[in-house]
Amino acid sequence: MFRKIFKFFTVIFKGIYRVIDKIIITPLSKLVYFISDKFTSNNWSLDKFLNKPNTLIYISLICAFGMYLAVDLKVINLAETEAVVLSNQTITAEYNEEAYVVEGIPEGADIVLMGRRSDLYLAEQLGDHKLTLDLTNYSAGTHKINIKYNNPIKTLDYKIDPSRVTLVIYPKISESKTLTTDILNTDKLNNTLVISSIKLDKDEVIVKSYKEKLETVANVKALVDVNALNATTSGTYTLENVKLIGYDEKGTEIKDIEIVPETVTATIEVKSPSKVVPLKIVPIGDVASGSAIGSISANVNTVTLYGDEDALNGIDELKVEINVTGLSKDKSYQETIVKPNGVRSMSDTAITIKVKMEGETSKEFKDIPLEFENLDTSKYKALAKSEADTKVDVVVKGVGSLLDKLKAEDIKAYVDLSDLEEGTYPVPVIVTGSDLKLKYSSRTIKIDVVISKK
Repeated sequence: MFRKIFKFFTVIFKGIYRVIDKIIITPLSKLVYFISDKFTSNNWSLDKFLNKPNTLIYISLICAFGMYLAVDLKVINLAETEAVVLSNQTITAEYNEEAYVVEGIPEGADIVLMGRRSDLYLAEQLGDHKLTLDLTNYSAGTHKINIKYNNPIKTLDYKIDPSRVTLVIYPKISESKTLTTDILNTDKLNNTLVISSIKLDKDEVIVKSYKEKLETVANVKALVDVNALNATTSGTYTLENVKLIGYDEKGTEIKDIEIVPETVTATIEVKSPSKVVPLKIVPIGDVASGSAIGSISANVNTVTLYGDEDALNGIDELKVEINVTGLSKDKSYQETIVKPNGVRSMSDTAITIKVKMEGETSKEFKDIPLEFENLDTSKYKALAKSEADTKVDVVVKGVGSLLDKLKAEDIKAYVDLSDLEEGTYPVPVIVTGSDLKLKYSSRTIKIDVVISKK
C-alpha cells in the first residue's frame, strides 16, 4: 500500500517538474545563453557569473515568484471571470423578539457570486454564507431594509436577489388560551386498545403575536401522536415534548405565532375495554310454502368486542341476517359479522350458519294484547277506536316442536304511531315473537287508533 502511495506522488512530482522545465527553465536557459553569447566578448565577469551551477535555479525561482504575484494581484488574469448562483439561502432577521413581531421576511434569497473559478470553488466549499436583516434600530411600522451578506471570500463580487425587502413591524402582545388535545394516527394504535384519557401538565398557554393575528386564534391544541406513544398493552404512558399548534375557527393552522411553552408533557391512560355479546341469527324473507325452519345453528355464538366504552355499553347483541326466501331444504351460509360503530376489533369477523328445514304446521293464539309504540307521549295519548281493536288473534307457522314450546307471552302485537299527531288513523298491526324461526301474522290486518292531546 505504501509503495503505491509513494509511486503516485512520484509520478505527480515528475509531472510538475516536466511542466516547470518546459515552461520556465528551458526558455530561461535559452534566454540566458543568448545574452551570455552576446556579452561574452565584452564582459568576462557576467559570463563567469552566468556559468555558475546555481545561477539558473535562482533566476528561475525569482521569475516564478514574480509570476505568482502577478497572477495573485490580478496583474495577469489566467482565467475568465465566472459566476455561481447559491439559491434560496436562509435569511436571519435581527430584532427584539420580545417586543416586536415582523411580517414579510422572505424564506430565502439567491446569492450570485462572480470571480475567478478558484475563488468560486473555495466559496462553495466554505459554505459560510450569511444573509441578515438588521432591524435593531427600527420601531413599529413599514420599512424597506437592505439584505446584508457577510461575503467570506473578499476577492469575489456578489449580487443578492432580492437585495431589498419591505417589512412590517408590529408591537407584540400576549393572550392566555385554554389548551385542548388532538390525537393523531389513531388507526396506528393496536385494535384492542383505546386511549381512555389524556392529562397535560399545562391547562393554559400564552400566545404571542400582534393584535390582529391573535384575534384569529380560536384554539390551541396539543398534538398527541400515537406513533410516538408505542403503546402495546394497557397502562399509563408519558409523552414529552408534545407539539402545540394554534388554529383558527375553520381549523386551519396559524403560522408565525409564538406559543409559550412550545411543548408540554402528556400523561396518557391506555385501556383495553371489551364486552362479550351474543350473536342473533335473523332470517329474512319467506321460506317455500309448506316448509318451515326447524333449527338454526352456528359455529360462533358469542363475539368479544373491543372499543370505546360508551359504544360497548350500547351493544347487547349483534344481528346476522340470512336470506331464506323460497328456502325448502337444508342450507349452509357463510356470512360476515358487521362491526358496529365505535368498535375497533372483534374476536370473530365471519360465521358459518346451518339451517335445517322441516314440514310446516300452524298454531293460533287468541287475544294477544295490542301495544302502541313510537308515540310522542309528552304531547299525545292513544286509544283503540273500539274495544275489539285492543286485542288480536295471531297465527304462528313453523315446526311443530317449536310451536309446542311457544307461549302467548312470547308474542308481541303492536302498531307503529311514528310521526302521527292528533286525529284518527288506520294503522297496520305488526306481530313479532321471541323465536325468529317461526312466522307470525295477525288475523286483524289494521285497526283504527284515536290520538288526542294530553
